[in-house]
Amino acid sequence: MRWDPYSLTSDADFNAFWRRHLDERPRRLLLVLGKGFDVRALETARRLRDLGADVDAWLLAFHNGQEETKLRRERTDRNATGLGKLFGASRIQEIDIDLGDPFSDPVATQKTYTKLRAAGDASAYDDVIVDISAMPRMVAMTSVAVLLYGLDQVRARDGRCVNLHVATAESVTADNNAGQGSLRDQVSFVQGFSGQLTAQTTKDLPHVWFPVLGENQAGRLDRIQEKIDPDEICPVVPFPSREPRRGDEIIYEHRDILFDTFQVEPRNILLACEYNPFEAYKQLFEAMDRYRRALNQLGGCKAFVSPLSSKLLSIAVLLACYDHVYGHVPGKRLTVGIPYVETAAYADPAQTEGEPFELYSMWVCGEWEVVVPPLGTT
Repeated sequence: MRWDPYSLTSDADFNAFWRRHLDERPRRLLLVLGKGFDVRALETARRLRDLGADVDAWLLAFHNGQEETKLRRERTDRNATGLGKLFGASRIQEIDIDLGDPFSDPVATQKTYTKLRAAGDASAYDDVIVDISAMPRMVAMTSVAVLLYGLDQVRARDGRCVNLHVATAESVTADNNAGQGSLRDQVSFVQGFSGQLTAQTTKDLPHVWFPVLGENQAGRLDRIQEKIDPDEICPVVPFPSREPRRGDEIIYEHRDILFDTFQVEPRNILLACEYNPFEAYKQLFEAMDRYRRALNQLGGCKAFVSPLSSKLLSIAVLLACYDHVYGHVPGKRLTVGIPYVETAAYADPAQTEGEPFELYSMWVCGEWEVVVPPLGTT
């Protein structure tokens, strides 16, 4: 497993970690963040500025054809203006990402992939930080996947380690208050993780689905289940959690669709640590790997993992799937898909400025891995 051991810093230690990291040697930082209305959008940028970091920024400006309300527009403009005051407008590159209108086919992951690959050379920096606090789910996961793969290729090609970090201001309450809105009808897949759903050569392989659950996800569950038609469903609930009963409450909220409609076996319910994405990654990776090893004798299977919970658990999903596709896995690999249903139109956010959150920094690749053999070797 690639991320075992791992490097994770949470709120109280965030400044100490980055101060120590920046003091080791001069570093040029690239901060990739969303141009959004979330009240947590600038927390990572403020902390880095206060530490005197040398920062350029890629500001992902996403548009979905929805007319902006006065509140969303004011909050988005305030965040963009605030970023300019932190680092200076000349150091900010705005990258427009057209997410398509609410009634068109979902294109967020393809557009994000294309725009980031054309934005510039992230490997020219010493550290790249992707702050997913104000990014839509598919933009966030695609951004991390594109940059992780690109920096892995740099390391495999010439042995040069560029650090990739993922930061987020985590708050389940703030996420739920960010403006739920309406869902698209279509299911989309993170770029590079389609699970070969429509491939004729593998159409008869069993489908195993791991929906990682959060609140208010019945609509997404119904659409994804219909799309992938799973043979086995293993719901994943957050536990341990900041709120001890959160996992039980999520299961109770979705009891009808899980147990009556999907006929889920209670023994199939899995647990994933809510506040440690690397522990959750290990739990997901191992659960997927049990099916891989068990079904390889019968020709294999396809695993689909849906990130329907917090931002931290979404990164755990991505890392588990990435490691199965690109990591050192003995024997036949899993065919892996990450299906999701995007939000079509957002309601106004109910967030308030004073909502508590914890700032996390995940060191995903780079210098801490130098003791690991170069990618592509055994």
